[in-house]
Amino acid sequence: MKNLFHLAILIPLASASLYACHDEEESVPAGYEDVVYGGTTTDEALAAFLTAVEANPPANVPSQAPALLSPPAGALSAATIPTFSWAVGASSRLTPPAPPSLLPAEPRAEPFLAPLAALLGPVRAAHAHGTPFTGYATWLVVSSDADPKLARVFTSETSWKPSDSIWTRITGAKAPITVELQGAQLVDNRIDMDGGPFQGNKTTFTITP
Repeated sequence: MKNLFHLAILIPLASASLYACHDEEESVPAGYEDVVYGGTTTDEALAAFLTAVEANPPANVPSQAPALLSPPAGALSAATIPTFSWAVGASSRLTPPAPPSLLPAEPRAEPFLAPLAALLGPVRAAHAHGTPFTGYATWLVVSSDADPKLARVFTSETSWKPSDSIWTRITGAKAPITVELQGAQLVDNRIDMDGGPFQGNKTTFTITP
């Protein structure tokens, strides 16, 4: 009986330790804490995207890459925060594969051990970082010659308006800025087959008072 009591105490402790390690493993690489997320993107999806970009340069496939539509290249007034918007080639909107058919449920564990089986089962059941991302994600980077990461955005949307604080940082560069886009199709936080990453365009702006 004493052993069963000890086991009951150890179950939540083991579970907490396991999930803590899992969260640590799936955190975004150091140096990307400033990234702004938009839409339904997740940090795991960003980690997958960054890993893919590091492994191979984004492919130059205009039909599947994001291209900035507005504002057009030229001067931007520091007094007005612009909304950056873009479009992605229609062929990039791949249809996610159908979910696998459900398998018959396995026999239930003996009642006392059932909590242990549930807690120590597949870690993905914890959904520690929310719903896995499926869709087209755009990586937008605002940079200057002196600062390569004035702003960095990972979003499933096709527009982004800087916050007051980010726009202050961008205009504070007091130099021409470049907005670069890259994109990829993901399924459950992973780059889909033939889903990129794809190299979008780069647009240069000057900031006026």
